[in-house]
Amino acid sequence: MPPGQYTVGTIQLKDNVTLHLEAGATFLLSQASSDFTTRPRTMIFAENAKNISVVGKGVLDGLAQYVFVEMRDRDVEILEEMEIARKAGIDMRRYYRTGMQTYMFILNNCTNVLMRDVSIVNSPLWTVRMNDCDRVFVRGVYIYSDLEKGVNADGIDIVSSRNVTISDSVIVTADDAIVLKSIPRGNADHANPVENVLVTNCILASSSTALMIGTETHADIRNVVFSNCVIRNSNKGFGINVQDGATVSDVLFSNLTIETNRRHWNWWGSSEMCKFVLKKRAASSRLGTIKDIVVDNVVARVRGTSTLTGHPERPLQNIRMSGVQLFMNPENSKDKRATDAMRLQGIRGLLLRDVSIAWAEEESEAKWQSALVLGNVSDFEIDSFSGRQGLKTGDSPAVILDQSAEGIVHDSRATEGCATFIQVQGAASKQIEVKNNRTKNAARAIAFENDVVRKAVDVG
Repeated sequence: MPPGQYTVGTIQLKDNVTLHLEAGATFLLSQASSDFTTRPRTMIFAENAKNISVVGKGVLDGLAQYVFVEMRDRDVEILEEMEIARKAGIDMRRYYRTGMQTYMFILNNCTNVLMRDVSIVNSPLWTVRMNDCDRVFVRGVYIYSDLEKGVNADGIDIVSSRNVTISDSVIVTADDAIVLKSIPRGNADHANPVENVLVTNCILASSSTALMIGTETHADIRNVVFSNCVIRNSNKGFGINVQDGATVSDVLFSNLTIETNRRHWNWWGSSEMCKFVLKKRAASSRLGTIKDIVVDNVVARVRGTSTLTGHPERPLQNIRMSGVQLFMNPENSKDKRATDAMRLQGIRGLLLRDVSIAWAEEESEAKWQSALVLGNVSDFEIDSFSGRQGLKTGDSPAVILDQSAEGIVHDSRATEGCATFIQVQGAASKQIEVKNNRTKNAARAIAFENDVVRKAVDVG
């Protein structure tokens, strides 16, 4: 396609076809439903195709439209956040989609797919959706949706696909920038897994989550690497949310720089570095698993509480964080949410090594409390941690070990202004060793809820 503007409906790619948009060529999404041949509607479509490509310096524009009106429904994922906003006097109107409702790309069961250099902007729905594809290569693309208005305008959705690489791209989207999901397609009674996915060398921004797994998790998601990415101006850095019974495992988040900012109340996320959660979508849903997750070499400047939360019936398993520098900044919104820097609840097998937490001092938040809170965590190690409580004048402990067992805290350091460095509480807390910590900056090195808990801790 040479330079020019073209109004298009559905374009279907067949085997061995390359769609090349030259620089200056722009496809504008038709607003006539009769121009679309697929359900759901999409601009670019392929099914059961092999060796297909969309390349070039051209632009695909979805001409997304929105209306700002009163809230029409309740989002069960953010009920608590909605109530905080309401009590703070926040305008409870939000944006909803209007106009032509389409995707920009839907590729079903395709093999050997290349997307390179194109710009895809203003999608009304998910921008790029890859369903049950194999050998997908996305390089050097630019994806954009309005950061305030772009409801459901994800960047790239890898759905039940395998052998996927996404690299050297800039993705700025209101909803998740890059997200992995496993969803049954059509009338199928099961979904294919997501496996062998590499995302690297990208610059990302999102009003939801920059790098996301879930929530749709009907089949396993495994062997995933997110690396060497710059995440700026996002509502959440990275996350895993399992609700439909799958196992998410063997995932590496590494070499990330993260900057977060609070968004309008309707977006999922509270300006945290990360959020992992294991839950059931409904009472009848299967309970999944999150295990064998590594977070390594991350610098994050955030405004919200990072949380890792297992299910009461099944903890998260084997979670390892190392080389994490977390800087807590004040919230840029009046509906305050942040309390602790990191809350880790319901985990079996946790390693925190070389993790530091620093709190802004010139501006602070009245609700700031502890740096680390471990609740119902077993088989844990905290090695070379440094930090203090959120408010220098506050009396919250830097580290709380609550109902946690079979763990060690060693070679860690209380930073200047620390009140109590470690507090151990909860009748289930036992077999905990504390040794070789530098606590000269703390008013108190360790505190115990009662004498029973004191006897469960070996202080070296």
